[in-house]
Amino acid sequence: MSLLIWIFRQPSDCVLNRAQSVLLFLPNPRSHLSTFFLFLAIVLCFSGCCTTPARQYSEVLYKAEPPLTEPVSVSPPAFYVKSGDKPYNKIGTPTVTEKNGAPLVLVSSAAPTMYIEQASFSTTKNTYTNLIYRIHFPEVPFDWCNLNITTGTNPGLLIIYTVDPMDKIVLITTVHTCGCYLAFFPTKDLAKADYPPNWPEETQSVYGYTLPAVLPSQLHTVNKPYYITLESGTHRISDVSYTTTTPPSQTIAPLMKIQPMENLYHLPYKDGNISFFENTGRREGYVKNNSKILERLLISWWAFDWHVGEDKAYGKSESSTTPFYTSLKFWQRGNSDMKNFSQFLTYWRWSL
Repeated sequence: MSLLIWIFRQPSDCVLNRAQSVLLFLPNPRSHLSTFFLFLAIVLCFSGCCTTPARQYSEVLYKAEPPLTEPVSVSPPAFYVKSGDKPYNKIGTPTVTEKNGAPLVLVSSAAPTMYIEQASFSTTKNTYTNLIYRIHFPEVPFDWCNLNITTGTNPGLLIIYTVDPMDKIVLITTVHTCGCYLAFFPTKDLAKADYPPNWPEETQSVYGYTLPAVLPSQLHTVNKPYYITLESGTHRISDVSYTTTTPPSQTIAPLMKIQPMENLYHLPYKDGNISFFENTGRREGYVKNNSKILERLLISWWAFDWHVGEDKAYGKSESSTTPFYTSLKFWQRGNSDMKNFSQFLTYWRWSL
């Protein structure tokens, strides 16, 4: 991912340094276009440095219903969501309503749903099973004092467990459904020889957050999940743990309903159904009612992608030619495309 994304998504005490960093990505410092982007960068930097009074946040724990289609020895992930009482932080359910006589797709915060799917892939060493988990939120809100360029509606998150033939989770891959904020979490069941070179022993830095570099093995017992902590507003992953403590402010959400991924293509509407994703036109394969205005303004022109940052379909039912790329290097879109998971791992230097 690009340094530009990192700049705008990190807290900073120095507005000037952030603005100067953005200059590195402007085409011609003397052009009117570059002046505009510099002005916009400074505004964003100031907005990111707004301060609000410190307060205690509520933390909501989401667990899933018993899994339906995966190995019984594997428990699906659980989520701690900071400020989980806010509507935009609630894990929701994609649904279809109506606006001005036309269907409108949105994520309802009334009840949580986790969508799951299994997929196999092979490498020169072995054949693995991916357990793919998908959740969505109503929005990443726009707030001048907590500005994030991923502001938009219907954002989502993918958690992928890669399971070996012995039903052991060897690698966890997390990524937002726009393809950004990719992170890898090997477990102790993965041989060190399969790691990328110079992988850290204890912690790793993932776009401003310090996360564990290696996770414990998941015990072969039901209801022993990995716990994933999500930040308020951005839904960024800020911690992954196999043990849990109970904060005084924690509340427990209703169990996330488990639905097959295929159901996202058949949301009930009147006497029929509507897909959560566009199935024709230039936005084929993208989540409906999902536009990322700030990402388009700041990134699309140099990433050569008008739809940069927009959330996408992923899984066996996805038939569009839209790549689920995870690198902003436009010449590496094919190699970093998660649709070819074996190639994707090779690109990121994993040797499973």
